[in-house]
Amino acid sequence: MSESVAVLGAGNMGTALAQVIAANGHHVRLWSIEHDVLEEVRDKHLNTRYLEDIPLNERVEAVWEMGAAVEGARLIIVSVPSQVVRAVAADLAGIIKPGQLVLNVAKGLEASSHRRMSEVISAELPDGCGAFVGSMGGPAIANEMARGQPMAIIIGLPGEDERAACQAILQNNHLKVQTTADVAGLELCATLKNVYAIALGIADGLHLGTNTKAFLATVGLDEMCEIATRLGGQRETVFGLAGLGDLLTTGFSAHSRNRTLGERLGKAADWQGFLRTNTVEGVTACRSIKELVGDTSHLPLLALLHDILFAEAPAPASMRRFLETFSYA
Repeated sequence: MSESVAVLGAGNMGTALAQVIAANGHHVRLWSIEHDVLEEVRDKHLNTRYLEDIPLNERVEAVWEMGAAVEGARLIIVSVPSQVVRAVAADLAGIIKPGQLVLNVAKGLEASSHRRMSEVISAELPDGCGAFVGSMGGPAIANEMARGQPMAIIIGLPGEDERAACQAILQNNHLKVQTTADVAGLELCATLKNVYAIALGIADGLHLGTNTKAFLATVGLDEMCEIATRLGGQRETVFGLAGLGDLLTTGFSAHSRNRTLGERLGKAADWQGFLRTNTVEGVTACRSIKELVGDTSHLPLLALLHDILFAEAPAPASMRRFLETFSYA
């Protein structure tokens, strides 16, 4: 059955999801504050700013008003940076209807409150509005998704019927969609993998090998498990698509901004300049997670990254010292 879907945010992931959903036979209304992007979608069925030369499905419709995008939509996808989610949710509050599904795509915590994205959205929506709020996670490079390469993601929503409805809209022969009720674990993994991908990027910047990156990924995954379970997530979520799967993609892909930032740190290059022109969720997430967990004595890699990003510890020397002195108890 064909559904109406709203995608709020026409960046790379928002546009890629719009492309997938439209190819599945649904009508997608794509909204953005970047009007020139919407004009190109309308006039040329392209979004060259974010998805290069990928022709967009004709079922993707550019709309300039959020209300027009959301009206009658079964699913509303919020695909904006984490620090913009609250503003978008506030605008959504006045137009959302009972029964609509809201799926957040941002992978991070709100810097000011350290809240997860579904908590931020829910806090802005009216009490008793009847909407269902969840998040998407897992290994998802937008370019690969838009080109139809085989992959799998995971969605978290509190209700079984709502999870099934969202899965039915998204899943097809090349995009597999796992579901979970562990929204907290999914969102924590989506946040943490960005932090630890920076460490893997530092190893790249130091020209260390695959053995080193595998070692750091394993240490990072152990720490992700401790943090996520401490903050309300489930262990099995960490070792699935949301945690392990996404860490592998974000820590090894050339497209990953978090890994690229780490690579610049490892090379002692201008990483602050990269931050000024790119959204790198792992930086603010590192600070938020450190403040949430407090004691990092059992989280040495997190402590190292926090010192590098916020205490001016030199990345090359600090990472080499970590690799030399780390030992399993």
